[in-house]
Amino acid sequence: MNIFEKIRELGQHKEQSALKNYLIQQDENELLDAIKQNINSTGFIEVWNLVLKTFGDNTDLSRRRIKFVLGVLQMLEEQDVPVNRTKAIISRLILDITKFKSEDLAKMCKFCLECIQSKKTTKMGWKDLLPELLNVLMERETFEFEDLNYTGQEYKSDYINSLCMSSWSPSIVTVLASAFIDMHLTKEELLKVTNKLGTYIEKLTPQELPSFVYQLLRLCKQDSARSVFVKLQNYFGLRIYNSSIETNSLSSTNSMDLIESADNQETIEAEATVLYHIHTAASLSHDCIVDYLSSLKNMTKTPEFILQPFQLMLLFTISTVSHYEETVFEILRPCIVKSYQEEQKKEHSDWYKDMVPITGKPEDIFNKVIHYSIEDRDLMLQALVNFGFVLLGVGSALGRDIIAEKQWNLGNMILLKIIKRKQHTAMTIIQTLCNNIVTRQSATQYIECLYILSRSLPLLMLESQSCIAELMDSLMQIPGSTANQLLDALIPITKVSTSLRDHLIMLLKKALYSSTIETRQMAVSGFLKLITQLKISNMASLSQSNSASSFSTGHSVFTQLSLNKSTQAVGPNRFCNEALCLEVLSILKRCFMQQKEVKAQFYDGLFDAISMNPELAMPALEVIWFHFKDFYVIDDQQMPPLDFKKISVLRDTESVQLEPLGKLVYTIGLILHRLLESEDEKDNATVLKYAEIMDSICDRMKNCELVHFELDDGTDLLDILPESQQKLQILKEAMSVYEALIGYKINTWNAHSDNQARTVYALFQGYSRLEHFAKTLSKPKKAEAKKKKDANKTTQGGSQPTQNNTTVGSKKDGQKTSRTFNCPKSVLDFQCIKKFLSLLHEPNVSWTTTTEANLLKTKKELHQNVMQTTLSLIQNTKKMKVIESQIKKKYYDHISDIAAILFSRIVNRLKDFLDFDSVTAVLAMDCFHNILSVISTQYKSNLKSFLKKIVVDDSDKGKDVIGQLTVVFEVYQKIFEEDDEETSDDADIIKISLTAINTIGILSGLVPNDGNVLSIKIFDWLKHFAHNNVVSAKVSTAFINLFFELNLKYKPSLTILEQMSVSIGDILGFLTEEEDVTLEKFKLINEASVNNVFLALCTSVKSTLDDIDTIIARLKSECSILLLPGIDNVEHRKERLKIKEKGVCCHLCFVITIMTNLSNLVLHPGNMTEAVFKNIISLYNTLSSLTKYFTSRSSKTNLPFQGARYERLVKLAGKQLAPAVYKFIVHLEETQTEENKKIASKKKSDALKSKVLRETRFIPKAVYEIEQFSRCVIQLSNKTKVDLTKHVGQGTVRDFRITLQNVLDQVQAQPGDRTMSTQEEENEEEEESTNQDVAESDSDNDTPPPSKRSRI
Repeated sequence: MNIFEKIRELGQHKEQSALKNYLIQQDENELLDAIKQNINSTGFIEVWNLVLKTFGDNTDLSRRRIKFVLGVLQMLEEQDVPVNRTKAIISRLILDITKFKSEDLAKMCKFCLECIQSKKTTKMGWKDLLPELLNVLMERETFEFEDLNYTGQEYKSDYINSLCMSSWSPSIVTVLASAFIDMHLTKEELLKVTNKLGTYIEKLTPQELPSFVYQLLRLCKQDSARSVFVKLQNYFGLRIYNSSIETNSLSSTNSMDLIESADNQETIEAEATVLYHIHTAASLSHDCIVDYLSSLKNMTKTPEFILQPFQLMLLFTISTVSHYEETVFEILRPCIVKSYQEEQKKEHSDWYKDMVPITGKPEDIFNKVIHYSIEDRDLMLQALVNFGFVLLGVGSALGRDIIAEKQWNLGNMILLKIIKRKQHTAMTIIQTLCNNIVTRQSATQYIECLYILSRSLPLLMLESQSCIAELMDSLMQIPGSTANQLLDALIPITKVSTSLRDHLIMLLKKALYSSTIETRQMAVSGFLKLITQLKISNMASLSQSNSASSFSTGHSVFTQLSLNKSTQAVGPNRFCNEALCLEVLSILKRCFMQQKEVKAQFYDGLFDAISMNPELAMPALEVIWFHFKDFYVIDDQQMPPLDFKKISVLRDTESVQLEPLGKLVYTIGLILHRLLESEDEKDNATVLKYAEIMDSICDRMKNCELVHFELDDGTDLLDILPESQQKLQILKEAMSVYEALIGYKINTWNAHSDNQARTVYALFQGYSRLEHFAKTLSKPKKAEAKKKKDANKTTQGGSQPTQNNTTVGSKKDGQKTSRTFNCPKSVLDFQCIKKFLSLLHEPNVSWTTTTEANLLKTKKELHQNVMQTTLSLIQNTKKMKVIESQIKKKYYDHISDIAAILFSRIVNRLKDFLDFDSVTAVLAMDCFHNILSVISTQYKSNLKSFLKKIVVDDSDKGKDVIGQLTVVFEVYQKIFEEDDEETSDDADIIKISLTAINTIGILSGLVPNDGNVLSIKIFDWLKHFAHNNVVSAKVSTAFINLFFELNLKYKPSLTILEQMSVSIGDILGFLTEEEDVTLEKFKLINEASVNNVFLALCTSVKSTLDDIDTIIARLKSECSILLLPGIDNVEHRKERLKIKEKGVCCHLCFVITIMTNLSNLVLHPGNMTEAVFKNIISLYNTLSSLTKYFTSRSSKTNLPFQGARYERLVKLAGKQLAPAVYKFIVHLEETQTEENKKIASKKKSDALKSKVLRETRFIPKAVYEIEQFSRCVIQLSNKTKVDLTKHVGQGTVRDFRITLQNVLDQVQAQPGDRTMSTQEEENEEEEESTNQDVAESDSDNDTPPPSKRSRI
């Protein structure tokens, strides 16, 4: 019987004593060999239990036991033992661990360490044993192991250190992580272990990674896991996103068909599993999630760190847990805002661009996130949708907020891409959009998103018919402008759903009866837009309508009678649309009973609807003509041809205008012009009759005088009487009718027209007569009022003014103090103006003869009027907020055509045109400037086609965008230089120069990023011009602002600003004369322009300080990133940080020098001194922030500020700037005192006090910021033991300081008081000497000496 069987037999017979003796007698090696041979036998566990129990009951056998146990453990590592058998063996051993000596436990720990370090282990039996060993050892007090004394805690700490210093096999790190979970680790030990484990993430395969991350998250349940998340970002960023498909292919329609490689697909699946584990940890509220989110809050100033695809997926996964959503979005949105702000600042500052690394656009990053989140990540998609609405919900500042618009666009992009890729999300998104539109009525960004959806996916929108119907119902509650935009978004849906179309028609019909004028206007606009969409002639576009029955309950209730079921398939659609359009026209007849504003809305939109449906021209003309007959006078001999008295009615104390007659006439002219151009209708007798009537109106109107309008009876049209208001309304509408008739004649002018030029000019003369009469309305009244005012002044006794005296000059019941006439808004549109400009400026036009055209080309007043109208139209376009793509394209085509005419015929030959008419030239320059402004803000994507249209240059220069911009710049450069050479005080020349430099500023903003040559060319020209030329004071502000702006944009240095600060001193004078420094001189700076240059320089310095503040905040964030465990490229990041710190200090040195120069100027209290103090406050605030930053980073051994030239910065601020500021404050107070003495007798004390407070309110703030900076420097010096305080000192400017000279002046001015004060001083000296004697005697009696205050 062998040893194994013998032990088993003795155990079965429970002969403990015999078993013990038997084990003692056996040779240790033979015993181990027997165990080794039978380790896989069925009875091994029984034998293992007997041996451990026998050894455990006798402490004398501890040496034999540990040898036996270590031998068995070695067998487990070397032999092929089943996992269950290994687990059973280790579990049994763990039960007796507490019976082992500490030294034996340490030996087993050493064995486990050797197994881990061997990198050959396969069974990993130690994973359950090691945690129990260390946990038991921790409780032991002291023991000796390998000639060293340990406590249990000390041994565990040393063991963990040794373990972390070891090299592990990637195949065991998952098991090792699970082993660490069961160990009782301190916070420091856990951090060390986590960082060590995190380094192995890069070495794992995608299949191994999820389980490893799961164990790590369990390990870090109650502590930090920052290094894990950082390493995961590196892992997936390298394997998926950096090698993924390009962004342009992501955005293409075929990107959904791309097939990932097998390796990439495995990594994507691993990422999904890792995100699931992270979501689970977040759901269980693990502290590691909270810790990581807290750390990210400190890094929002470096958006490129957070805006990484995996990082975003990680955050969106966490946000799906409800209580984390707000926290995550509060991290992400500031990062996006910061990214857009940095992008904006990079465009305006070359120094800032050097300081901030090139980063990806948020749109591209979110493109990748959406692309990889489509499959099997529904939680991620929901988080993305929520965040999209967070971006859409961002409020906008007053005016145009570019950052808010970019966030809205990003939100739109996220929602639209998700809907296109996952259509089941559409209903939820549309429902939320509708709710936000209804509840946030002024937030048009939601409407824009809805518009894009309705244009691109109208059939998908029908799945949410109830939401759309509710949205239609809200049209009557939404403000007018917003409601019109909402109509643009809803109308496309009605093309595919007759039920929604019928519902909209019912609502609009109801809205026509609303008590609110805005709602009625909206209803009219809605009907006209509906007609625009219901095309009659283009049957192909109505193919969707034929299949719309599947989305509706039946045919339209308004067109039942129009359908002929026996016709062909296309027939019902055509008749349906035609009948519906005719019915809408009949509904719109109600507009003729509405207010003037509603009618104007009808007239403005009717022709646009007819342009899309020419078949409606004749019915529409008949509808509108029926109303026009009420005003038309049939008698050809009677003038005027229109009854202007009917356009208004007297009600109580006011005249209410009922009809915008000018718009009515112009709309008739437009429709009639369309019919006359139509091959089918031009010979129609009715059309010809209407044309004859319009010609009759023109013939009679051109002969009308003031008497015909009853405007020559001496009535004061600016009076508040209702009769005067009525005549004023007649005057304005008569001018509009003249304008409408001119527009009609221009539109209908063709090669067969006779005497059109004479008719147009005669009509314009009639318009001019009324305009001249209107301009003279207020002049006699002003003179009369002035005479009466003078008479009242000479009246003795102060009698009350009469009623006639107060009519013009007094302000009563909200009336304006001055009454002036404002010309009516032009009724002409772009189409007419474009043709008019071609006639006046093109050398030849195909639709008239040169002789006819020349009759008008020579009329200056006509040129001026047309150009002024053009300018008004362009300015209105600039203010408009349009979401309808067709309307935007129409406006773009119009303004680009007008720009081509203006540039080629006026701007490019301005010198010749000035000889003809300078007023028109000024207006044309202003028009082109406004057009460029519209292009740069609303149509920048169309810049290439715009330049191609306006720049007709066959040379190589005019073939690309840079070349075309160069051509335009050279034209404006020549204009500016020629105007400057004339040095004229003519207002028109100054306006042209001002417009030219403003236009050059817009051109510089249009230069693409790769157009550096042109940018430098513009800047060099400005610099050369500033050195060698003088400009007028009015132009100097715009010129110097552009010069400084481009200097910051293209030059990293502030040398030119420093030179400017010195040149300003040459004009204004210095408080302290310094050594002459040879600098470049600027002729631009003179007595007339110095104030403007000074204020512009202060503005540039403020902009520079804002950039520096942003970079300092970014430096703090980058330092937080460096502290993250597991961050990659640490040395490179530290080097970049040093470069940025040095860059900030050097840039601040320039700013300090500039502010020292400005503080040394001789200035008087006012806006210039305020600008200086504001910059001083900002500068010292920035210096304090930088000092606090260095204080947080520094220690006695680590001095990062020394390599950043910070000490030189402190020296400049303390030794140069601070004394200059203090002297500037003293000078300001002295100047103020002198001025106050001069005006004290003229002003009341309260007014004087207010003036002093206003002019000195910045001084205490400036002194406070200077002393705060000194305090921060002292703190840095105390912490680092580097003496920086020698460069800063205590301020000399205090509210309670005593100026010696003032005291002496007061003493000399009051001799009597001086004698009294001298006597009092002598008495005080005698009393003081007495007190001193008493003090000495008291001191002899051991009395404490008097306090400092009593000694004084």
